[in-house]
Amino acid sequence: MTDQQKLYVLLAPIGQLCGNGQLRETISERRNKRGQDVAFWYLSADLVKRLNIASTEFEAVVAADKTAIDWLKLRFGGELSIMDIDLEILKQDAMDLPPAAPIKDISIPD
Repeated sequence: MTDQQKLYVLLAPIGQLCGNGQLRETISERRNKRGQDVAFWYLSADLVKRLNIASTEFEAVVAADKTAIDWLKLRFGGELSIMDIDLEILKQDAMDLPPAAPIKDISIPD
C-alpha cells in the first residue's frame, strides 16, 4: 500500500535548481531548523523519471509547504504543479541533498 499525498512540485531543466549550490544550502538549513522529517525534498533526474513527473531532462523540488515552493520558483524559476506522490519513496530515496556546486578556479594566473 502506498502513502500518496498531494505535494507541490517545482520542475526545471537539470542544473537550473541546483547548479549554483544555493538549493543545497536551502534544503540543509530547512532540515537543520525543522528536523530531518520536514516535507521538503530534492529529486534528481532519475527520481523525477521514476516517479513519472517528467523525463530525465529535469530535476525537481517537492514540498508540502506551497510558500516554500513559491519562494524557490521566484528564486530559480521552473514550473509549479501539484501531484500525488508516494511519501515512502520520498522518505527512502529522496533524502540526499542536491549536488554541490562545482568549484571554480578563481586564482590569478602567474
